[in-house]
Amino acid sequence: MKLISPDFNDGEFLKQEYSLSKEYGFGCTGKNIRPHLEWSGFSDQILEYAITIFDPDAPTGSGFWHWILVNINKNYHETDDNCISNSLQIQNDFGSYGYGGPCPPKGDQAHRYFFTIYGLKEKIDAHENTPAAQIGFQLHFKSLEKASLMALFKHH
Repeated sequence: MKLISPDFNDGEFLKQEYSLSKEYGFGCTGKNIRPHLEWSGFSDQILEYAITIFDPDAPTGSGFWHWILVNINKNYHETDDNCISNSLQIQNDFGSYGYGGPCPPKGDQAHRYFFTIYGLKEKIDAHENTPAAQIGFQLHFKSLEKASLMALFKHH
């Protein structure tokens, strides 16, 4: 299984346009554009997919969930508009639904952002306000396969 993005390579810094936009109020001035993701090579046993973007370096004691997309039909292989509109976006740690770009505290070291696609053997049982930790718990037990990309971002 493989996860790629035409917008960044594994281990690279994300461009400013992918960071959080000003209206979120966290001090970043990006455009909150979601990087495109494409995946391949998962087994035929996959029932559905899920995608998360997680920052383990956030100063919260529990990391920070930037995007949680579940109930992705197994026929989708990229995060195009059809994939997203036909899947379930769970509330992220900004309190919004959908992608929330990187925005580490000013002066902090570069944070790592893990973009992960999960191939699931069971359906994620959730609604849009299911807590992220409960989604993470289900992903842990229902994942058959997964692939990740890691990006970096530093607030200048």
